[in-house]
Amino acid sequence: MKSKEFSYDSFIELLQTFLSNGYAITTVHDYLTNENVPDKVLILRHDVDRYPSNTLKMARMEHEIGVKSTYYFRIISSVYKEDVIQEVHDLGHEVAYHYEDLTLVKGNYDKAIKHFENGLKMIRKFAKAETICMHGSPMSKWDNKKIWEKYDYKDFGIIGATSFDIDYDEVFYISDNGWGWNNTSVSVRDKVKTKFDIPIEGTAHLMEMLQTNKLPNKIMINAHPDTFFDPGVKYFFNKILIKSKNVVKRIIVKYKIFK
Repeated sequence: MKSKEFSYDSFIELLQTFLSNGYAITTVHDYLTNENVPDKVLILRHDVDRYPSNTLKMARMEHEIGVKSTYYFRIISSVYKEDVIQEVHDLGHEVAYHYEDLTLVKGNYDKAIKHFENGLKMIRKFAKAETICMHGSPMSKWDNKKIWEKYDYKDFGIIGATSFDIDYDEVFYISDNGWGWNNTSVSVRDKVKTKFDIPIEGTAHLMEMLQTNKLPNKIMINAHPDTFFDPGVKYFFNKILIKSKNVVKRIIVKYKIFK
């Protein structure tokens, strides 16, 4: 691997390694609805937490290599940029809702479901948005996916949620949370229950395991666009920011502050 860790180039290099080793790359929606899922498949997902400009660059780069993925957008003002969402959709990617409604209304379930319905309508200005993904809100005491203990997302035309409709004993989940692949010590809610225990030391190690057939045939990657930058000043300060947040998240995870 020649590219700098968590640069755009390193990410595209990783995707090309998946492709060259026989993996089809698909969206969450297509994985859930395709009756003929390929034997080797990467479900490619992006939780858009910050930096819409990063999102657009990543979406364009994927399009250039013929890859379609899923982009889950928050509806907070700093992320919900209609021109960005429209272009990501026009590039052929799946656009859907990255919901955090319980957190945004401070745990009021009745307000949260109305907020969810409104957020879904905002995303559906651009796409069908038939899948959803919870935003982890790591600094919040509210677990956003618990809204579905009272309500049913299928009542809103949703065919699947990443927290509930993917079998993670069959699909190996990989997230870039905390400037590392499956860095569980700083993952407050960006984690799944799974039988897999496969440590990943970095992108080069991940690519090596792909090339030596040491990974399962079904994989989901959650790559947050705000993790990736071109090398330079923004890359450096973003790395420092993420590492600083890791200090707090490590305490939350260790002491189970948000159960």
